Amino acid sequence: MITPLWRAGLVGLGIIASPLAAGAETQGCSANLSTATLSTSPDAAQMSCDLERAAKISDRARKIYGVQPDAQIEIIDTASPSGAAYIYKVLNDGMHLRLDARSVPDGRGPRCRLQATIADDTANALASLLVKAADAAVPDYGAREDVKINADGSRSVRLAIESHDIITRAQTASGERKFSRHAGSDDPVSQLNNLVIGVANVSPDWVCSAS
Repeated sequence: MITPLWRAGLVGLGIIASPLAAGAETQGCSANLSTATLSTSPDAAQMSCDLERAAKISDRARKIYGVQPDAQIEIIDTASPSGAAYIYKVLNDGMHLRLDARSVPDGRGPRCRLQATIADDTANALASLLVKAADAAVPDYGAREDVKINADGSRSVRLAIESHDIITRAQTASGERKFSRHAGSDDPVSQLNNLVIGVANVSPDWVCSAS
């Protein structure tokens, strides 16, 4: 059974991060960045660009699959080696949570969909990460850094030259939050993304068809 904390934390939530992950969506970003003014930080300009990229993926998914259900969690991964984007949605299904994940090819390519129930212990872990991610101290646009956790528990951090972006939206108790993270980063938002994607990665329930 899902804890009350999880149900409360997910009220009105919608987020935007596979076994295969997602295709790069770079067109249109340079225009946003070039029009950034002195009153707009580089991170804010890049955040706007990433949200635009995510919106294009969502529009493409609607053309392929039709109108998709409203989600409590939605994660869009934008840079898979397969060339397809992936959208992961966590839906409230009575006393449990359900994961609905879909590939979003750019043109022709396999159309894959996963529908699976999320185990209650995983749902509770997501609830805890959501509370942490909603903290005002957590930035919308995360640093583009690869973080490695060493065997002794220390962290090694290096600059990410090429970013594999995962874009997240959340309606929290304190209002809507929008996030963009490099896939190799490590903070509550990245951990939330990775937990949902990890469920999809190990699921045997993917069903694919040719486009």
